[in-house]
Amino acid sequence: MRQLWIAAMLALPVASLAHEADPAYLATLHDDPSSVLPRGLAPFEKLPRLAAPRAPQDAPGGHVRAIAEYEANSGILISWGGFNALHTAMTVPLTTADPPSDVWVVVDSTSEQNSARNVLQNGGADMAHVHFILAETDSVWIRDYGPRFIQHAGTRGIVDHIYNRPRPHDDGVPGVIGADWGEPVYELPLVHGGGNFHLFRNREAFMTRLVVNENPGVSEQEIIGDFRAYEGLDVTLFDPFPTSYDSTQHIDMWMLPLADSKVLIGQYDASEGGGVPKAVTDAAVAELESRGYTVYRTPGWNDFGTHYTYTNSVIVNQVALICRFQGYDAENAAALATYQSALPDSEIVQVDCTDIIPLAGAIHCIVMHVPDLLFRDDSDDPIL
Repeated sequence: MRQLWIAAMLALPVASLAHEADPAYLATLHDDPSSVLPRGLAPFEKLPRLAAPRAPQDAPGGHVRAIAEYEANSGILISWGGFNALHTAMTVPLTTADPPSDVWVVVDSTSEQNSARNVLQNGGADMAHVHFILAETDSVWIRDYGPRFIQHAGTRGIVDHIYNRPRPHDDGVPGVIGADWGEPVYELPLVHGGGNFHLFRNREAFMTRLVVNENPGVSEQEIIGDFRAYEGLDVTLFDPFPTSYDSTQHIDMWMLPLADSKVLIGQYDASEGGGVPKAVTDAAVAELESRGYTVYRTPGWNDFGTHYTYTNSVIVNQVALICRFQGYDAENAAALATYQSALPDSEIVQVDCTDIIPLAGAIHCIVMHVPDLLFRDDSDDPIL
């Protein structure tokens, strides 16, 4: 299925992994799986619905711009309490890079903060670049409920949506961070999961029509208009994967912007998922290539109900953290080679996502980027 292009990729050189955490130490860190909510709905959860009619909300107004993940970042946000080995494996290379990136860790209590500090410090993180935020959470999936940062009126602000899971503590995190950091919070009146969202610096953004399905009575044009008003974006909607193939239907499970003119899109076999994953991604490839993007492909597949993907990875400044999965050495090597080819000036660090991927997410799902406060001049940006 994937063998035709894997062999060619294996010939590329292997990246240096100078900033990896010690695997032996990571193996000593264990979480209680029963305490970790899936990225999708747990069996006892019901999808929240937006009240009708929608309450009016004030958009930022004026010149507003959401920031692409591959642009300059101060660092990332993570939520402690599950997958702590994975969090450590990401925090170590980011905080010890040259130059380093910061990691803000959301903790439920001071005792959890002390525990997180000990784990990260013993794992080799540079604690001068680790900071803590006290806020109660329900889950680790901060990409889906965390603050979406925008540039507005020469400073940084936050756009907050209604989290598409019935998890009130998670849904309140953006407000806590806005209050702690003294940044305005603008309430986007849509049910949404932040992983169903990707954008480029040119203000082109992409989502699946999951966002339409989760907001009954709200038209596609109204949704596109909301993202234009709140984040300064021109949104394109693609069809989602079947829930039987990917329970989240989020675009970050098959797409990742790499740079201004580069994008990674998963490659699927026509025999899987009724052919829908292949049709969706091939259509996205055609659309993006027609707009002048260079498209890179990495394998995606479903084994025994788990959707494996390499697009659910994280670019933070000069470091790219990418997934690897036990038992899929050829696919791991092909993905590594693709990232090396697409991002020759970045350090590529492979992170073991074997334990998290059955919960319908990986490392992109458990971080939220924090863009640099020192914004560049954006006077050349298109005004939508």
